[in-house]
Amino acid sequence: MVPVSGRQTNVIEWVNPGPDDILWVYPSEDIRWGSVVVVHEYEVAVFMRDGKVYDVLPPGRHFLTTQNIPLLTKAYNLVMGYGETPFKARVVFVSTKQFRGRFGLSTRVKLGPRTLYMTELQMYGDYWFRVVDPALFLTQIAGAAPSLTTPAVTEFLRSYFVELFMQEISRYTAIDVYTSLRDIEVKVKSGNVYEAFKSRGLELVDVKIAGVSLPQLEKMEKEDPTYGLPLLIAIQKGDEDKVLEIIRTVESLRALGRSPGVGVLGALVALPSVMQPVTQQAQQPKEGKPVIEKLRELKKMLDEGLITQEEYERLKKELLEEFKRE
Repeated sequence: MVPVSGRQTNVIEWVNPGPDDILWVYPSEDIRWGSVVVVHEYEVAVFMRDGKVYDVLPPGRHFLTTQNIPLLTKAYNLVMGYGETPFKARVVFVSTKQFRGRFGLSTRVKLGPRTLYMTELQMYGDYWFRVVDPALFLTQIAGAAPSLTTPAVTEFLRSYFVELFMQEISRYTAIDVYTSLRDIEVKVKSGNVYEAFKSRGLELVDVKIAGVSLPQLEKMEKEDPTYGLPLLIAIQKGDEDKVLEIIRTVESLRALGRSPGVGVLGALVALPSVMQPVTQQAQQPKEGKPVIEKLRELKKMLDEGLITQEEYERLKKELLEEFKRE
């Protein structure tokens, strides 16, 4: 309490905010006329009532009168002077500093523009933002975040960013991500994600992708190095022709009922256009192709360079042994 013209009055101030504190709510909603509102640099004080934003005080030392909170005064239809009874209002201090958020996501993306298979993509990084329109920010956040606390708002913004970022990443393939990472960052911080943040009173200052991985393919790289490793390298190099070649080889091997390469398909998800025929084949093992037809397909794969001579000899031997058992 401090004296103002012989009266005792409240001091409303955000004392010692932490470096990650986005906002703070003054604990009492009983506000007296003549109270001193201290707003520090890189802060604003927002007066709210029933979830609606009324007046915003900029940095400075303010003695509350009907003149510096005119919208709230009009809403209450208050008369000039300092009444005996405090008026009800919520004072929310909002920091206008730049903040850093961290994100991590997992989603599915196509391997390449011409590839009808998808795989899991994981990504993590950082984004920077600041509040540029406190009134709009609180209007949007008040009804979305579970509470007006820094932890709740921070988690809401992180989830909001990840949701928007996943929608943006779905436009790209795994090859795009590995070959055009910096371009994707630029588009994110100036495109739809930027505009979505702006609609909530925020500026998305920067986005940095720190790491990208294809976990299922990386697992297959170790379990099936014959096809898993070349596929992963081809994606990282942006060689879609090689990706298509490997996928065709693996599909052919699975159609032949051979085990090599099946592990790679286990790390992929087929789009509907190619999933159905593969599924039908898997559901009808008893009606498999005759060995002689499989041998012809195997020779064709060798002639087209889809498998090596060594692989051909090994697979042919397995097929002939299968023929003997029949």
